[in-house]
Amino acid sequence: METYGPSILTVMFGNSWASNRFMATQNFFFLPLFFLTFVSLSAQENSRWYRSSRGGMALEEASSRITALRNEYCLEVRAAVLEEIPQFLQQYYNSEWKIEKRSLYENRKESRIQWLFSEESGVVRLAAVFTPEEPVAAEEEEPPPPEAATAEETEETEETEELEKKAWGFADLYDGKGLLTRDLTFYTDCSEAVTDFFYRQDALIRAEAAIVEKTGEEEIKKNLYTDHYRYNRSGAVRAMERLFGAEGGEEVNSRLIRIPLIIPRNAADNTFVNPAPAFVSSFLEDAFQKPVFRAVFSTDSRGRILSEIREDESGAFLGLLRYRWHGERLDSILLFLEEEKKETAEEGEEAPPPKTAELAAGPERRVDYTYDARGNRISEKNYVKGILERQVNIDGEKETEELLMDGKVVLRAYWENGRKIREEQVKD
Repeated sequence: METYGPSILTVMFGNSWASNRFMATQNFFFLPLFFLTFVSLSAQENSRWYRSSRGGMALEEASSRITALRNEYCLEVRAAVLEEIPQFLQQYYNSEWKIEKRSLYENRKESRIQWLFSEESGVVRLAAVFTPEEPVAAEEEEPPPPEAATAEETEETEETEELEKKAWGFADLYDGKGLLTRDLTFYTDCSEAVTDFFYRQDALIRAEAAIVEKTGEEEIKKNLYTDHYRYNRSGAVRAMERLFGAEGGEEVNSRLIRIPLIIPRNAADNTFVNPAPAFVSSFLEDAFQKPVFRAVFSTDSRGRILSEIREDESGAFLGLLRYRWHGERLDSILLFLEEEKKETAEEGEEAPPPKTAELAAGPERRVDYTYDARGNRISEKNYVKGILERQVNIDGEKETEELLMDGKVVLRAYWENGRKIREEQVKD
């Protein structure tokens, strides 16, 4: 057998301990590189690739990564580990959950990342979507001395501030039943919009919204508003009250909105049309013979509804609602099912005002409200042709509903947080 000369290591170091040590060091140096290559290949083997839509919907599974990246949009789906999760999401992770990462590629470039935390049974507990670039919290710096700015510089500054406030990701958290418990929106200035949802027997009763502003390691939470939901007997949402937070973050009755009394206060006209209007009281729901298609509202200068004409799909008159107010509080609602009659006037004479059932037989139905000293509604009474048929007494989140016949209570129901908890017949 032909032999060759000594290796270059033998020439340099000789057949000694130094050459053996160099070879061992060389092997040790290449081990991390080999390990990283192995992990990378393993991750690719565990990934599933799909031809995707622009929105990230998997359309067709691809045979390989190279095949998928030939498309304009493609999706990579694979299992992930805790160390890969962004730091601000790790606080919501449970060690018993599985992590799935979905990466959307546009023209071979990663454009969006989705994280899914789910139980072994498949119930999703967190779904989050982000762009690849994560913003960095701004450090507190001393503001530069004020200088006179031109109109162009001011406009550029406003545009920059607007861009900094753009959302770059969101996260939705769910409980074990799949009910949404928290909604997070992350902005490029490192602030977060947080909405927490609260349930009773799987029915949403309250939603609290706040904004969290971050400067370095400091966080300041400001309450924005709280929504309270009420339900009717069939379980449908009857009303939503929104309480806005005052300056300083404390929640107060600074403003109150009750569905459907959401009126555009900046409307140019005092008359406007809303399609498919909701009902102020469930007591008025069955008063109309045909489905209500739209409503024509008239308001005063303070944005309060004064009258509301309801029409069907063809534009025919169905009913007239008149609203009576005491300040900002709604005292009563009068329902007339007869259309206003406009009498013609002879030439040279002033036309008389329109006549309604209010001047004749009175309203078909009437709803009266009363309030306590703080302005909270404490009772509602419902009349049919002047006869009291239903009354509701309100004590915070509790309501007592009574149905009357011939002036006597025959049925009493107890409600709590918009849900009926008990019902009883009342005997003489």
